[in-house]
Amino acid sequence: MSHLESGFCVTDVEALAQIVKENCPTLELVKQSTYRTWATDHGTLAGDYPLPAIYQLKMLGWMVTQNYKVFDLAQEAGVLLPKELRKLETEPWTLEMQHKLLKVPEFRQAYQHICSKVIGNDAEFVIKPKADQPEVGYAYQIGVVPHPWRAGEYQLMCDFYAQGKGLLLAKGVGQHKAVGETNSWGGELKQAYAVRAAERAIVTQMRAGNPEYGGYKKTTLPDGRIKLEVFPR
Repeated sequence: MSHLESGFCVTDVEALAQIVKENCPTLELVKQSTYRTWATDHGTLAGDYPLPAIYQLKMLGWMVTQNYKVFDLAQEAGVLLPKELRKLETEPWTLEMQHKLLKVPEFRQAYQHICSKVIGNDAEFVIKPKADQPEVGYAYQIGVVPHPWRAGEYQLMCDFYAQGKGLLLAKGVGQHKAVGETNSWGGELKQAYAVRAAERAIVTQMRAGNPEYGGYKKTTLPDGRIKLEVFPR
């Protein structure tokens, strides 16, 4: 099994580092290019989930560098790719479509390249167990992976199989949950980061003297969501 999943954007790595340090006592964020997944352990993915959008884009990008005619090859497989490939970021191909694509040798070659050479090797920062933790040699890791073309933007990537081999059970992270075909993980970490990043952005505007940012109020709603209200000067 291999369950690589993302969809969460990070633009303030310092805010993320603060949250990991404050809320996740057994974990640390380090500057590192490799992060552990099923793919790094086995050299490929099991293929029971479609590639996350960021890796679909990287896969097609690699094919273009090999001078493969991706649109013609996809049509040969019975898959219609969007004319603007970047639309896959919000409308990625499905597992059924991926199965069709992988019947074409060029797509199969590109898929294996992404699984064995790219996934787990393309991070800029990594969240992992501290060296003194017993699960350090067992748990998967969270890769903070740069966006393919938007500078300063990152995707949090994690293989949630078996709760990330225990990683997602760590305090302050948040376990994997599945609702129908939707998978989510790291809810606690992501919410805390989002609030901290928003607060830091508000404070930056306040210090810059922006009249629309005189102060703010943080409220925890009954359902656990956090509301930030900004007040002008």
